[in-house]
Amino acid sequence: MKRILLLSVVLLLAAGTQAQETIQDLSKKAGKGFLYKAVNADGTYTITYKIPGDKKANEIFYENYSFDNNIKFLKNEEISEPKQTQEDKPDRTVSGFYASVGGCSSFEILSMKLKFSKYTELQTWDYKKQRYITKKTISTETIKPKNEDGKYYGFAAFTNTDQTLFVLAGVDSKVNKKGTDFLIMGINSDLAISSKPVDISGSQSLVYSAQLEDGDIVLVFAPKKGEPDLSAYTYLRYSPDGGLKNKVAFKSPSNNMLIIDMAEKDGSVFFCATSTKSKDPYDEVFENYTASISNPCYTDAKNKTDFNWEKKANEKMDNFHLLKFTGGNLDFASTAPVSDFKSKFKTSPADKGADPYKGKKFSVQDFKVTANGEYLIAGQLNGKTNLGMGNPVKTYEDIVCFHFDKGGQLKAQYGVEKMNTDKKSEIFPVSQSFIPSKDGSSLYWVVLEVKGFKGYADFFDAYNGRATFFPRFFPRIAKLDVQNANVGGFTVLGKEKFYMTKSFEPIYDTKENSVVFVGSDEDYKKLWVNKFVFQ
Repeated sequence: MKRILLLSVVLLLAAGTQAQETIQDLSKKAGKGFLYKAVNADGTYTITYKIPGDKKANEIFYENYSFDNNIKFLKNEEISEPKQTQEDKPDRTVSGFYASVGGCSSFEILSMKLKFSKYTELQTWDYKKQRYITKKTISTETIKPKNEDGKYYGFAAFTNTDQTLFVLAGVDSKVNKKGTDFLIMGINSDLAISSKPVDISGSQSLVYSAQLEDGDIVLVFAPKKGEPDLSAYTYLRYSPDGGLKNKVAFKSPSNNMLIIDMAEKDGSVFFCATSTKSKDPYDEVFENYTASISNPCYTDAKNKTDFNWEKKANEKMDNFHLLKFTGGNLDFASTAPVSDFKSKFKTSPADKGADPYKGKKFSVQDFKVTANGEYLIAGQLNGKTNLGMGNPVKTYEDIVCFHFDKGGQLKAQYGVEKMNTDKKSEIFPVSQSFIPSKDGSSLYWVVLEVKGFKGYADFFDAYNGRATFFPRFFPRIAKLDVQNANVGGFTVLGKEKFYMTKSFEPIYDTKENSVVFVGSDEDYKKLWVNKFVFQ
């Protein structure tokens, strides 16, 4: 075993501060490899790099860097383990099936007609790459389900843990002109199909669909033009096998409430929504929500209908809504006019570039229920940009953070300027989270700011000559005074000189209430380790 001790530069901040940082030179081999894993075992942090070695050897080579609980460098050493051979990893067959809409031909690319596909592949172990690869496709089968009235249209599809599918489909309604009768279809690996009507009546539009952490599926529907009460929305929760668990007929805060994202906390389901000031019904303002099923060859969105939904959803809205469902009850459905966000806008000290929310669509990145039962929603505004590669790509723009009280009423918006706004950075989302202080009296807002690079994301991309855009991250941390609705100044860890990779997960220590961030400089010559204690 070869052991090399390298120069370590340790920056331990004054006693009582929250951050401890070490910068350690990486060996040339580690610099040419990639960060493989980082773990904490009994107060010792071990950072492991996969490194290049003798290509003819039957071993995989790594280099470990060890640090104590105060992030003081201890040692580094090379280790190895035997490669797995085809005897260890014999050939295997892999089967799967999925639901999709449309197809790749010019006749089907705009279609929403439902298809079920089943495949079986033979996979073999690649000794050089140390992973399974597809050797050949053994069989494929595609069916287009039909009934006596015509073909089915696909709206949503979810895979269950038992590898069955839950599919929301629709057929042209005989009763409602230009309407859709919705069905829940169950499909198993033999492509045996069962179906039943969705538990709604009248002519409806699909507003939202999603699968929860426990496998349940939630659906929200809105009445179409011509129905007697345009605000009479319906919330449904189904088990993965299609059994109805909860049904809530509720009065929507708007006739055209558009759900843009959802979150789960403590057994409740929350929806973030927007609406226009119009009293027109949902179907007159927006499209059916179909982001939960894809056309494999539609490049601008999940499918044609989703493209239309995205286009209309990205318009500026007049109201923001927060809804909370627990079991079979609607706990609240609040409304905050977009104009209210300006008067309740709080920025981090010295921040001059953040703007109050103006009604654009955004993605939720974290949803936190505070110790006193209030709500924090962190996310980013969405848009589109063209990087010269053909079709526009989704962008992640201004950072937003909303604070609602127990009843779902807007309490504040916290603002912080996004540091990197170039195109190659904005095609990647930042990561946001809320971490309670050790005594639980306050919260820390952790933003993993993103910077986009062009080149090779990792060793394998470089080895295979796959140059692309890729993200690297660095932490920014501020303290939130939730009781008084204020945000403190942001601390930038690493001073924009050290970055984490996309695949790296910070190391949490719940007993110490700390997080260790691991990264490197831009040229992969130095290892950066930073511990932040949330006091």
